[in-house]
Amino acid sequence: MKKSILILGNGESVLKYEFGSAIDDFPTVGRINNYTTIGFEKYIGSKTDIWFNGANQTLKKRPHKPGRIVVLIPPAVLVHKGDAIHPRIMKRLEVESTQYELVPLADMERFARKSGVARPTTGLAAILWALEHYDEVTIHGFDFFISSKGHYNDSPLTRWLIRRGILKKAKKHDLSGEKIFVEALLKSGELYLLGSP
Repeated sequence: MKKSILILGNGESVLKYEFGSAIDDFPTVGRINNYTTIGFEKYIGSKTDIWFNGANQTLKKRPHKPGRIVVLIPPAVLVHKGDAIHPRIMKRLEVESTQYELVPLADMERFARKSGVARPTTGLAAILWALEHYDEVTIHGFDFFISSKGHYNDSPLTRWLIRRGILKKAKKHDLSGEKIFVEALLKSGELYLLGSP
């Protein structure tokens, strides 16, 4: 039997489809960084098996954590911090060292080379990680801050700031490069898009 996973991005496009039941039917569901399901179940379901995150400083506290936590930190940060990265992860995620998996530097460097993107977002790194651990990877809600500029669960104030160009998300990332790379994976059949035939 094939191992399959659905990875949900936080793009506003998820609110266009009521895929909640289909999402919860996937064997494994992974969500990224500051996801939330409460109030959005009909669009994105509620099942969460893996929490992919970058242990960044804007990560919201999560009292109920999924069974598996995979931490994906850009290579440059891993090189700079070395082993000192672990106390930071534990503090920001409020977990013990045995409760998360830090993707090794060599893997993160390989993801950057494969994608041609120097500093992959957590979302892109999660896709590349999943392609190495699952037979079939499906994605949904990856807008790359291009087709939509924010997250589906942004507050009204955050939306207002984004619309006026005051707040810009993912400034350190090559979002156009990520979009091109992911579209190539979809076209080649290495990756699937939820709802596509």
